[in-house]
Amino acid sequence: MKKEDGISLIVYAIMIGAAFIVGFTVLKPLIEKATGFGFGFTILYILIAILINVIVFECAHVIGAKIGGYKIISFNIIGLCLYRKENKWKFKFANFDGITGETKICPKKENASPKPYAFGPLFAYILIVIICMTTYFILSNAINESGTSRVQVNVQLLRIINILMIMIVTVGGMLTLYNIFPAKLDSTTDGYRLVILSKKQNLKAYNELLRIEGAYANNTKLDNMLVFDEITDFTSVVNLYTIYKYLEEGKIHEASALLDNIINNRTKVSKATYCSALAQKMYLVLMHEDFEIAKKYYENHVKQEERRFISNDLSMQSIRAYLLISSMLDISEHEARYAMNRSSKALKRTLPGRVEIEKKLYEEALNKVDTVRPEWHIKEKEVK
Repeated sequence: MKKEDGISLIVYAIMIGAAFIVGFTVLKPLIEKATGFGFGFTILYILIAILINVIVFECAHVIGAKIGGYKIISFNIIGLCLYRKENKWKFKFANFDGITGETKICPKKENASPKPYAFGPLFAYILIVIICMTTYFILSNAINESGTSRVQVNVQLLRIINILMIMIVTVGGMLTLYNIFPAKLDSTTDGYRLVILSKKQNLKAYNELLRIEGAYANNTKLDNMLVFDEITDFTSVVNLYTIYKYLEEGKIHEASALLDNIINNRTKVSKATYCSALAQKMYLVLMHEDFEIAKKYYENHVKQEERRFISNDLSMQSIRAYLLISSMLDISEHEARYAMNRSSKALKRTLPGRVEIEKKLYEEALNKVDTVRPEWHIKEKEVK
């Protein structure tokens, strides 16, 4: 189990524990007094509470991004995604990096600050607590001890609104705990982002990464990407984008040098970043180096854990690498075709600005395999 998965489980356990405490100590007595409030209604109001919180939190991200000097690239709520393409807003269903949604941004100025963007949901939750708890106490005071209403509103309606207020605060608290937790979880949280970006070099790399991804998302060509000598997770990801530019220009030596800098600083980057760099490096050595050199590099660097990651990773760089590894080193036609069968799905997940270069690199890998293993007829769909 990865470290971030273990921490994520702990955070989830705390969230569930908090939900049980509030559920049994606060919500249960309220629900028992609200006649006709069955299981179906409970689920409905939980869903309403989740939806309200998600909408508020992502809107807070948008407002914070605007304050910090960013442009909104996409706005995703539970898979419902509004995204900007050629300065027009469009809709699609899309995955997201988060527990309930994601707002992607791009810097409009060099000194853009992500702090308002990261703190936005926390301030939004504080506002939610103030509004909901104020409403709860006002409505509670509107109900007599005898169970009748002091105002011209049905007492059952008052109780149901109170239940909804508590649910909104509880669900919002769970989501806020996850989002502000200052460690790497199973998605990128604002808390982790703030910890990482406290380092000036990471902040510069973060804004550069957002600028590059924004350009790629709109299929806009970039010629002035920054290259970072100091290796962190953020600077490495930026350098990995620069590598594509070098590959497109045929600068194999420059691309290889950047990859070596990441690989040699393994302890400073995440497993995903390291394995992505390793996959790119394996592609280069198998395509451009002597076979014995490539074989030795594979034996020294690609252990079982890295091989498993590359074989399971649904990205074009890993698929290209695994296609070559399976064909030239492991000599497994089945695994080579396994990689090929996943290429279409991986290509759909590739940012628009990287699609053409990935198609070219994949085709070059396919031609290499066809040359090395002509008996496989690798370009044919069926195994001979």
